[in-house]
Amino acid sequence: MAHEKIRGIVTDVIKHSDRHDVVRIYTREFGNVAFLSASGQGKSGRLRAARLRPLSAIEAEVNFRPNRDLQMLGAFNTLSPWRDIYFNPVKSAVAIFLSEFLNAFLRHSEADPLQWDYIYRSLTVFDLSRRGTANFHIAFLIGFLHFAGIFPDLTDARPESLFDLRAGRLTPLPPGHADILSSADTSFLPLLGRMNMRNYHLYRFSSSQRRRILGTLLRYYSIHYPGTGSLKSPEILSELFA
Repeated sequence: MAHEKIRGIVTDVIKHSDRHDVVRIYTREFGNVAFLSASGQGKSGRLRAARLRPLSAIEAEVNFRPNRDLQMLGAFNTLSPWRDIYFNPVKSAVAIFLSEFLNAFLRHSEADPLQWDYIYRSLTVFDLSRRGTANFHIAFLIGFLHFAGIFPDLTDARPESLFDLRAGRLTPLPPGHADILSSADTSFLPLLGRMNMRNYHLYRFSSSQRRRILGTLLRYYSIHYPGTGSLKSPEILSELFA
């Protein structure tokens, strides 16, 4: 048993019993870890629950036992008290999507400090942002492609090129499967490839374009990471940004 300091981002909270919740936390030090956390109906229980919402960033010292499926989460501190994510209705809807995506993608992830830093920095940008909220999740997913190891190869782009979603690259001829983008959709990729946390608020999309882009990104992720293929929250975003 080792006494370890962790920094983590909550991705999911599940009721385990009247006295405990199971809290999934993506930690910088150990990757995705499931913690057993005390819960309750009193003031202290409600306060603890409010500080352990999906996307909460926390730090704690834990007695980490590598062979246990459930670690124990005792006292912890809030690493960054998000001031707008949970209180802005639009940001809250985007946050639901982000937490669902991350919970699916990171379910069995090991430690990756650079990936953790990207998520944390992105949430900090999101919390402080005052414009471009409707584009944030798209920019996040595009940036995250690097850490997923599937950022597309867009070299040698031509007007008639197609994009092979399985291979992650452009092709002049249709591959022998249906997981491709049309030349019209493919021509949009270089523009999206330049989207990042510094400029996402400058992009102007119609609701139908945003819905199509998100659908394409999730389809691409789901081909390479099947666990991300059954998210429910994109429907919420489609209605919100319609």
